[in-house]
Amino acid sequence: MIIVRHSASPRGLFLGMAVALVALGVGGCSTGGGKGLASAGSQAPQTASDAVLAETKEALALLNQGQADKARKKLLQALKERPGDMLAQDLLKQIDTDPKVLLGSESYSYTVKDGETMSMLAQRFLGDPMKSYALARYNGLPSPTALKTGDVIQIPGRRRLTPPVAKKAAPAPVKKPAVTIAKPAPAKPTSAAGDAARAAKLRGQGLAAMNAGAINRAVALLRQALAFDPGSALIKGDLARALRIQSTLKGRP
Repeated sequence: MIIVRHSASPRGLFLGMAVALVALGVGGCSTGGGKGLASAGSQAPQTASDAVLAETKEALALLNQGQADKARKKLLQALKERPGDMLAQDLLKQIDTDPKVLLGSESYSYTVKDGETMSMLAQRFLGDPMKSYALARYNGLPSPTALKTGDVIQIPGRRRLTPPVAKKAAPAPVKKPAVTIAKPAPAKPTSAAGDAARAAKLRGQGLAAMNAGAINRAVALLRQALAFDPGSALIKGDLARALRIQSTLKGRP
């Protein structure tokens, strides 16, 4: 799992990284070789999907140890078995692409606080905890676990400034209008399957839940969103990603 030296518990860090496996990607393993990864790698996968998931987990553990070449081999094997796997493609890109090209050349400094991990910072500033290896490379670190409390690192992009809150003027007194009772207009029937607005709202709630590590709630919300807008490619992609993360969390010993 992606951790920072002298920081949070292994399970807490796993859930923090799981968001986009979204909260870690490697359950119960450390740089010294974890029991969870050993059991996942020692059992023969029953399906091609299981094999890809196991290889991706091993690749994440290797990246956590700074072994990019070995991780690349695992990811290439995963993509050979399932060419369209988005997580494997993304991790491979983090290994082979210049991080300045991947994340942008403009950046600002940030001092790492006690308990913060690279995956937590990637989630907060890049919107995806699985970008932790790219963020480590961006700062010249061999792996995400090389991050330490007090380190001053560079965050891609521009620093977000909170605008000052303007004081609201007291509202002018409003005369109460005469009360009139009007018959309510009959409600127009709506089609649940075609309610794109409702689907968009549920999708937003699902993504927020996934980013917060509540993967089971995210899956439920995204399924509801898809029921309202079955033809949405965005919702289908989000749901597929959430289901992969859920599968990874359930498969953790």
